[in-house]
Amino acid sequence: MTEGTRVIIAAVPVALQAGEPFVLTDGQGGLPHTQFFGTEEAQIRETLEALIVTRRRVFSACAEQLPTRMEQTPDGRKTLDIPYLVTTQTGGDARGWSSCYDFLPWEDQRNHQGVALKNRLGEFLLTQVSPPTTSEQVGARKKICVLFALEGARWRPELASERCKALIEAGYLPGDGQMDMMTLAGSRFYKWLAQGLGHLRKPLKSLSMPVELMPERFTIPQFQASMEGVLGEALDKQAFRRNVSNCGLIEEAGGVSDEIFGRPARLFRFKNDVAIARNAQSMSLVLPLSETLTETETIENPLFSHRRRTKNQDEAGEEN
Repeated sequence: MTEGTRVIIAAVPVALQAGEPFVLTDGQGGLPHTQFFGTEEAQIRETLEALIVTRRRVFSACAEQLPTRMEQTPDGRKTLDIPYLVTTQTGGDARGWSSCYDFLPWEDQRNHQGVALKNRLGEFLLTQVSPPTTSEQVGARKKICVLFALEGARWRPELASERCKALIEAGYLPGDGQMDMMTLAGSRFYKWLAQGLGHLRKPLKSLSMPVELMPERFTIPQFQASMEGVLGEALDKQAFRRNVSNCGLIEEAGGVSDEIFGRPARLFRFKNDVAIARNAQSMSLVLPLSETLTETETIENPLFSHRRRTKNQDEAGEEN
């Protein structure tokens, strides 16, 4: 890594609450992250584990690296973003968690407000290239129609990152779900969150929900609600059940749920080979109890304090 390059390691912790995707913020309007310079070495796993420590233990978490991004300032300084999607559970403590759709409301196409906002944003971007007079503008117009499902194009949930990028490049994102605009050019928070949501949505068309997001046992209605929540779109009930029976990812766990009114619903679980495959394609994190990290009781910038404690321990060992 080039000496002097500023490196930012960010976590995008996503969990499900009642089927809705929630993101864990740092309490200051951002995502858990830390930074250092290229002359230093970073322990990625340890850094991510420390970044998402909360007041309660989270038993299972997996991290997947998202696309990196290198930026250069006019004075020649470089910044490398290395974001990670961390799929986990809230551990029974909802403090610090917020709905992903509080920040990206146009990504929720299950309600009229989300659909209307998506249409207005797409139409706003179209005005920037209308009427198209060059081949580049014609291409840009087609891209906007694909991203925002305009002029007959179908909605594609997995393009969340590309939609957010288009808005940021235009210099605007909607504030508070309204069409009054606030400039957010260069906002890493929105870029990282949209990247994480888009990455999470990609395998869901094949019903491949990350194992760690779901409880150990769940019903088919709960599974569908979670899929719809992450994708931000409604799914046909009969088609979903048919796909579930053919996907080979889950099996009956025995027993029925008492959380469903009316007819009891059978409980299912992911097959063991699915869980094994999931662990093989992601980085498993071991999250310590926050009481053991007195300096990082809440989400902050733990990397340097961790190094400082390690250095002090090494010096103490040398003295003994």
